[in-house]
Amino acid sequence: MPPSPRIVIVGAAGRLGQALVKRLSRDATVIGLARPAIDLLEPQSIRDALEPLDFDQLILPAAMTAVDPCETEQEKAYAINATAPGVIAEICAAKKAHMTYVSTDFVFDGETHGFYTEGDEAQPVSVYGASKLKGEELVLAADPGHLVVRVSWLYGPGKPAFPEWIVDKACSDANLSLPMDKTGCPTSATDVADMLVPLLEESASGVFHLCNAGSCSWQEWGQACLDLAREAGAPLKCDSIAGNWLADIPAFLAKRPPNTAMSTDKFTTFTGISPRSWQEALREHFATSGFLAKYQAAACG
Repeated sequence: MPPSPRIVIVGAAGRLGQALVKRLSRDATVIGLARPAIDLLEPQSIRDALEPLDFDQLILPAAMTAVDPCETEQEKAYAINATAPGVIAEICAAKKAHMTYVSTDFVFDGETHGFYTEGDEAQPVSVYGASKLKGEELVLAADPGHLVVRVSWLYGPGKPAFPEWIVDKACSDANLSLPMDKTGCPTSATDVADMLVPLLEESASGVFHLCNAGSCSWQEWGQACLDLAREAGAPLKCDSIAGNWLADIPAFLAKRPPNTAMSTDKFTTFTGISPRSWQEALREHFATSGFLAKYQAAACG
C-alpha cells in the first residue's frame, strides 16, 4: 500500500485553509503553515520555511484578498499575490512536488454574459485581479504541471464571511440594500476542498474553475441568507433587501467586475462530478456552522 501523500498548505489558518486541512487530513499527512512561520512578503522567509520540508504536494490559498486595500497598497498586493506564488512554484518544481495555486474570479473584467470558461481571456479591472492573474502566470511558468484553481464568493465555517456579515446587519438595521448588477457564484469552502481532492489525486494541471453551481446577484445572495436566518429563528429587523447598483457604493475604491459567474464544465468533464447548487451548499452552512446560535439565544432571552 503506497504511503499517504505529504501535503503542505500555506495559509492553513484562513477560511479555505482550514477547510483544506480538515478534508485532506483524512487521507494525507498535512503540514499547515501560516504566519509567523511563513511570511509571503519575504521571499527568504518562504525559502526558509519550505526548502527543508519533504512534501509531495503544496496548496497555496493564502493571499491578499481585500480588494480596496490592494488599490492603495499595490506593491504589497503584487508581493503576496504574484511574487510569493512564483517563488513557491519554483521551490515546488525543484522538489518535483505538485503545486496548487488558489486564484479568483476577479481575473475577469465582468463584461461577458453567462458563465466564464477557463478558455475565456482574463482581463482584470482591479489591482487585486491583476496581481492574482500575474500569480497564475508565474506559477504555471515555473512548471506547466502545476495547477491553478479559481474560486469565487467564498464562505465557510472557519471564519466569518458574507453570510455572517449580512445576517448581523439585518439583526440591527431595518433597511438594507445590495447591488443587483453584481453577479457571481457563492461558493462553500468545504465544497472547494472536496472538489480539489480528485484533482490532486490525478495531479491535474492548468486552470480549473471550482465553485458551486448556478449564479445570483449580491442582492439575491443576501436575500437567500436572510430567508435561511429567519427560518432558523434569528431576530431579523430587515426582512427584504432592496436592490441598488455598484455605482451607488462610493466606498468602493476598486472597480468590481459586474459578472464573474464561472462554468465548472471542465471540472465535471475531468472528474465526472457535478458541483451542487449554491443554494444547497448555503442551506447546509446555515444548518451546521453554528453561527446563528448567538442570535437564537438572544431571541429566546
